Amino acid sequence: MLGQGSRSEAQELFATILDPARRGELYPLYHALRELAPIHPDETLLGRRAWIFTRFADCDRILRDLSLHSDRRALELFDSGASGASFYKMMSKLLLYLDPPDHDRIRGLVTKAFTPRAVEDRRPRIRREVDRLLDRAEDAGKLDLVRDFGYPLPIAVICEMMGIPSADVPRFMGWAHDFARRGDVSAVTEDVIARGEAACDGFRDYFLDLAKERRRSLGDDLVSKLVRVEDESGRLSDDEIVSTCVILLQAGHETTADLISLATRGLLLHPDQLALLRSAPERMGAAADEFIRWDSSVQISQRVGAEAIEVAGQTIPAGEVCVVLNGAANRDPHEFASPDRMDVDRRTSGHLGFGMGRHFCLGASLARAEIGIAVGALIERFPRLDFEAEPTFRPSLFLRGLASLPLRF
Repeated sequence: MLGQGSRSEAQELFATILDPARRGELYPLYHALRELAPIHPDETLLGRRAWIFTRFADCDRILRDLSLHSDRRALELFDSGASGASFYKMMSKLLLYLDPPDHDRIRGLVTKAFTPRAVEDRRPRIRREVDRLLDRAEDAGKLDLVRDFGYPLPIAVICEMMGIPSADVPRFMGWAHDFARRGDVSAVTEDVIARGEAACDGFRDYFLDLAKERRRSLGDDLVSKLVRVEDESGRLSDDEIVSTCVILLQAGHETTADLISLATRGLLLHPDQLALLRSAPERMGAAADEFIRWDSSVQISQRVGAEAIEVAGQTIPAGEVCVVLNGAANRDPHEFASPDRMDVDRRTSGHLGFGMGRHFCLGASLARAEIGIAVGALIERFPRLDFEAEPTFRPSLFLRGLASLPLRF
C-alpha cells in the first residue's frame, strides 16, 4: 500500500483530475496518477470508497470480468428527489445499469441492428446527411463543428434507424440535449432538472405512441423490432420499450457527437496525420479506432462485485466499486507506444473507448462508420481547415466532449 505522503499526493492529484477547469490538460494528469498510484482508493468521486484504476491491464481485466456488474448505486448520483423523479426512474431502467438476465435479454433484441453488415448498408444514408450538413456550413461561411455538424449528424442517423420521421428530429435534438445535460451531475441546477423532466416525459409519450403505431403497422425500424418481439413473447413491458429506445437514442448520438469533434481536434493538432489521411483516404476507416483511443468520450466505467476480487495484488472488498479510467488506460505507455501521439496506422482495436466485456458498446460499428465518413468528408471538402478559435470543453469528466470547436475553412 502507499505511504501516507503518497496517498495524500494521489488524493490531491485526483482532485485536480476532477476539476472541470482542467479538462484541457487531462491526460498529463492521468500519466502522473498512473505513475504515483495506479490503484488508488478514493471517496470523493462517489461519496463512498471506490478504487481508481489507470493501467490498461488492470482496466481491461476488470471490464472483462463477468462476475462484476454495473454499479447500480451510481444511480444515487441522479437522485434529486421528487423534482427529478422521472429522470431517476428512467435512468434506473437503462441498459447501462441492468444486470443479467434482463441486460442480456434486452441487448440481444437490438444487437442485430448494429452488426457490421447492417451498418454497411446504412453508409450511403450517412454520407447523404454528412454532405447536407457540410453544404449548409459552406453556404453559411462558418462552422462550429460541435453545433453545426458533430451533434446533428448522429442524432439524424439514429432517428432514421428508429423510424422517427425527419420532421420530428429537431424536437428530439432538444430532448436529447436536455436529457444529456441532466445526466452531467457536475452541473445540475433547478432549470437543468426541470428540462430533464420535460425531456423524459417527451421521450416517454412519443415512444409509447410510436410503439402503438408500429403494433398496427410494422416496419423494418428498431422500434418495430422491439414491438415484434413483445408481440411474439410478451417479454417487453412499456417501460422496457421506452428505456431501450432512450438508451439507443442517447448512446447512438451523444458519444458519437463527442468523438467526431474530438477526432477533428486531434487531427488538427497532428498535421502530419491529417496530411496522411488526405493523401490516403482509404485509411480513414481504420483510423477511427485510433481517434477514439487518443481521446475517448467515455472516460469512466464502474463495476462492482458480490464477492471480493484481486487485481494486480490489491484486494477489492465485495461491494466496493472499481472505477476504470478508460481514457487513462488508452494512454498507458505499457500498452501503446508513444501514447500521446495520434498515429492513424497504429493497431488499436483493443482500446477501451467502447468499453469491454458484457457492456461493450453495441453501437461500436455504427460509431466507427459515422466518425470515418464524417471526418473523411470534412477534411476532403475543406483543405484549409483550421482552428478559428480555441476549443472549449464541457465540464463533465464521465462523458468527455467539446462545448464548441470553431473552425475556418
